[in-house]
Amino acid sequence: MSRVMDDIEKLTEGRSFNSYKYSLDSVRTPAPDYDDTPDGYTINWEQQGETENLKEPVPLANTARQLAIQMAEFGFEPYLKYFLDGSRHVYHVDDISYGSRVFPVIAGQVGVACCRREDKRMKAEPPSIIRRVISLPDTCDKSGRHPEAHLNYIRDKVNENPRLMRLGLHFDDILTYKTDSLTKAEFRDRAIATVQDYMIDSEKGLVDTLAKAGKLKNKAWLVKDGSLEYMPMKTGRYADIKAFMDSYRWVIGVSKSFNPELCKVSIGGGKSKANADAILKLPQFYRTPVARISIDRIPGISFAVWYIRLRSLEQTRTPFDGVIKVEKILVTDAEQKKGLDTSVVDDISASLINERNPTCYGSDLRYANHLYPVYLTESYVKSTYLSNDLFINLF
Repeated sequence: MSRVMDDIEKLTEGRSFNSYKYSLDSVRTPAPDYDDTPDGYTINWEQQGETENLKEPVPLANTARQLAIQMAEFGFEPYLKYFLDGSRHVYHVDDISYGSRVFPVIAGQVGVACCRREDKRMKAEPPSIIRRVISLPDTCDKSGRHPEAHLNYIRDKVNENPRLMRLGLHFDDILTYKTDSLTKAEFRDRAIATVQDYMIDSEKGLVDTLAKAGKLKNKAWLVKDGSLEYMPMKTGRYADIKAFMDSYRWVIGVSKSFNPELCKVSIGGGKSKANADAILKLPQFYRTPVARISIDRIPGISFAVWYIRLRSLEQTRTPFDGVIKVEKILVTDAEQKKGLDTSVVDDISASLINERNPTCYGSDLRYANHLYPVYLTESYVKSTYLSNDLFINLF
């Protein structure tokens, strides 16, 4: 029975090498997992991002306790109702040559899902997005005239593969990565980036769908796992987030990891210095003041950013464990002029404290930063994937 790569080889007039196949998620070199990229912006707390001009950390233990009592005794619904997570697994499935050049073929499983809390239980909120994609070098397109139509043709013919049809499986899209000599990134990383961009576009699309359905509103906020500081994209239906920024009015991004060196304070004469100590010394159940930031690579959008310590230093492995970074796009005119309402920031922050994971799960080293509903959503997304062995053996 023919492999998927046999079909791709014939359809694109390339030569498959039947190379060793493996999951890239299991072999890539570990590196600091920062959601931020320090590319020309800093978080300066003198740039006020909330209605009250606060200079010191804000205690939230009492607020969190009162919210918990209101929910337990009076049936109040929590502020945070929806939880969204996007994930992707990528695989090196072959190498293919066109002319004298050899390129990697990368395939991916992409999952984006949202769970909602209803009657104190977590339920999947449709529609979940489960996709399988293949990323090929752009030299696979011999026509040069209608690349999208050509890639759709390859996808449709690949999906006629008897092995796929017998298993009831299919691929949703064929992606391409650039093979020009103007950039220095490795071809493998470019291919992985196309799968990552595909996942991010799917995340944005799901947020937009939920917002346009009227599900996101005051006291029915969505928590998106990870940063909202999306890298700019040249392709994708939702490439320009400014075009549908209103959909993010009731959305916050929560990052389990971040770069503390981005935090600065002014020291006179327009200079600034790193102020990671402000996060390091943050007491448990306190938040920082909210800062307003703008990012050169995301023009026309301002963010409100603050940090919350969920766990004390004594309960963590490293000084920045137990701290989460929270982001909110400033959407309305009032938010852009005055910042977020401080009372809303306090309620959202207290709600996040109440969502912290009550225990450590297995060997997950991020337990101190986990929010329990986000953990459940992550687990749900990952449960939708085919096993690595099954997926790789399709090729």
